[in-house]
Formats: sequence, structure tokens, C-alpha cells
Amino acid sequence: MLKKFTNFLFSLKFGIILFLIIAVYSIIGTVIPQGMDVGFYLEQYRTFGSLMVFLQFDNVYSSVIYLAIVFVFIINLLGCTLNILPTQLKRMKETYAPKVGKNSTNLYEDGMDLENVKEVLKKRKFKIIDTEDGAYALKHSIGHLGSSVTHLGIMVIILGAVIGNMFVIDGYITLIPGERADFNEYGYSFYLDDFYLELREDGTVEQYISEVIVHEEGKEAREEKLWVNKPLNMNGMYFYQSNYGWASKMQVKSKEGQVLQENIYKGSRHEFYLPEDLTIYLYGFFPDFSMDHHGNPITISQEINNPAYAVVLYNHTGYVDSYIVEPGEAIEYNDIRIEFVDSVLYTGLTYRQDFGYYPVLIGSIILTLGILLSFYFYPKYILLSPTSIVPLTRQNVWGFTVNIKRILKEENKGKEES
Repeated sequence: MLKKFTNFLFSLKFGIILFLIIAVYSIIGTVIPQGMDVGFYLEQYRTFGSLMVFLQFDNVYSSVIYLAIVFVFIINLLGCTLNILPTQLKRMKETYAPKVGKNSTNLYEDGMDLENVKEVLKKRKFKIIDTEDGAYALKHSIGHLGSSVTHLGIMVIILGAVIGNMFVIDGYITLIPGERADFNEYGYSFYLDDFYLELREDGTVEQYISEVIVHEEGKEAREEKLWVNKPLNMNGMYFYQSNYGWASKMQVKSKEGQVLQENIYKGSRHEFYLPEDLTIYLYGFFPDFSMDHHGNPITISQEINNPAYAVVLYNHTGYVDSYIVEPGEAIEYNDIRIEFVDSVLYTGLTYRQDFGYYPVLIGSIILTLGILLSFYFYPKYILLSPTSIVPLTRQNVWGFTVNIKRILKEENKGKEES
């Protein structure tokens, strides 16, 4: 009973089943937004929301179910590898030579000199092993390990991805010029010195760039630039230029001009003024204001040519009114004045430290090596006797046979001409 269980656990059939299940889970993790609040799934997926949360589809890659499946898959690969490895190691020895099959092709022709054939094959990097019945030529015996090396690469990649996902550090910050991001627990911080857009001739954005001053403990401050596809590496934590926006300063003033409240809209579009039970909603800042054919506010470009703010007010009874105002233009409401006085670009930076990066990289290199061993440097044998020259291989036997036939034909033709 135990033997049957282990045979199934380490079987190719079970490995394929596990691989398909992992693929399905990966698709689920791609299609369904990950890491949201439970309420999001209950609201968005009313019928299956509770079941999705129970099955941990909200955090697929760190779920117990997914990790258990991956763990069993690694055991399956390891078992498969350990089952075939002794045979592969045995076949790597020079004493091993495959047997001639029913469909094997004999390339021997009358008049061929066996010793001359051996010399031709030696020039092609074949190793000649003499036997009692003749000899055989051997090349790329290390290719026997191709499948085991491939399995090892897959296991390292999976382990690296799981480790990276379990211990990853990531997040998102927004900064306007003059603001500072502190990462004291990691011994550094940086100050956003400037942020600007590079525009095309038609006014559309080509690139957005952050210029920062980095401060590390025990080191002199240094200047760095970030842009899309050029992240900042801080001791293994990468900061990526992910987006940008406009940070708008709003002031609530009394009729006498006294500032009662001041807020900066950056990310959130809502601000509250409690004394009046008032919600001030910034629909948008439009640096180059215009209106589309539906009467909706738009910006023609990201250059500040005709700046305007679209603002909506709400109170405890609901909607109050909508406004389009210029910078510094006041919105009157009871005994207060609401003004948007300035807007500046802010940068959005995503940061991530993935501890699985190097294991995945190493695993990818091992996997590539395994694929090369399996499909390029695969074992090639040629059995030689006074009356036979038989190419043998488990990969692309037809192509290998044609290649050896061509080599022998060219050598024979060269001898006749000389």
C-alpha cells in the first residue's frame, strides 16, 4: 500500500495534475484583485464572495492551500528526480552504450575504413571507446542529466517565488518637491528635489522624472534620478517610477481672509470642513482647461496654460453645487470662502524588496542549462563495427542520422578527390 502511494506521489501523472492545479490558481490570482478588504469581495462577488474569501482567493499566492499544493509539487519533482538520477548517472559512464533498435539505420557502405571513420568522428569531438565487438563513438554524455537539471531549476524557481512572496516588502509613496521619505529602519531616506514631465511636441507625456537626494547612514548625500524603466536601488529595495499626479492646495477662509483650514489634495479627492458639515470634492485639476463635446472638463495638455479646478460641494442634505474656478478664485458658501491656490506635480513611487529575486534568477539559469542539456547537448552515440555504423540517440534521431550520413559522405568524397 505504501509503495503504491509513493509510486503515485512521485509519478509524472500526479506531477501534471499538480501543475495544472497551480496554473488554475495562478490564473485566479491574476484575474481576481489581490489583497483587498473582505468587504470588497463580498460586495463585488455577491454570490461567491464568502466562498472566495474562505478559499483564500483574495490572497492566492500566500494562501495555505496554494502553498500546500506547491509543497507537494516540489516533493513530486524531487521524488521523480531521485528515481531517475541513479539511471542517468549510470548511463554517463563510458561502459554504457545503448542497444541497436529495430528502426536504427546502418550507414556502413562497402569500402569504408573503420579507423578512418574513427578519426573523422574524433575531429567532430566524439570520444571513441573500444570494445570487444568493435567500438562506439560518444558525445555529450552529460546530457543524460538534462531532465534532472531541469527539475532542479523548476524547484529552485518555485521555492524562490514562494519565499519572495512570503517575505516581500512593498508599498507605495507619493511626494511633492520638498518632501522627504524616511526609511529609518533600513538606514536611509531621500528627499524629492524636483519632479517634472518631458512632453512631446503634441503636448502628451513622453517621460516623467524624479530627482532625489539620497541620505544613507555613514555616507555622503548623493543625487539620483528615477524614471520609468530606471528604478532606484537602495540596498536591494527598488523604487520604481510608477505614476504621477497634481497636488492641489485648498484653503477655507473667513470673510475677513483668515485661513480656517488648509489641505493638500494628493490621492484623496475629498476633504471635510466640519463646522459647516461640508464635503469639498475636487473633481479634478486641469492645467490646460477645456470642455469636450459632452460638456465635461478636460485638459488639452499637462502644461499649465489655462489652469482650472472642477469642484463639487456636498452637505448633510446632499449635493450643493458644482463650480469651475481658476487658481485663487473664491467659492462662496455661507460665511466662508473656498480657494484653490496652487497645484504642483507629485511623483508616485512603488517600492519593493523581493528576497526571492536571486533564487529565481539562479533557478532560471539552472532551468536554461537543463533545457540546453536536454535538447541541444543531448547524448549522441555511434556504434561501430567492421560492417556497421549505427547512429543512436533518444533525441532527434532522424536529424542526427542525417547529419552523420552527411559527414561520412563529405569525408568519402574528399578522399576520392585527393
